[in-house]
Amino acid sequence: MPQMAPIMWLPLFLFFLPLIYLLTSYLFFLPPNNSTNQTTFYSTQSQLNWKW
Repeated sequence: MPQMAPIMWLPLFLFFLPLIYLLTSYLFFLPPNNSTNQTTFYSTQSQLNWKW
């Protein structure tokens, strides 16, 4: 496999970053039996909204 130019990694990075974000958010925040992480996530969101 030839060495890729650094500019070629940008579309791959932009493509995989939302996939990783959606996968981690699905694993950590969406299960219904994990309500503590969900409330922590929402409180963090409200703190960020209040800060900005």
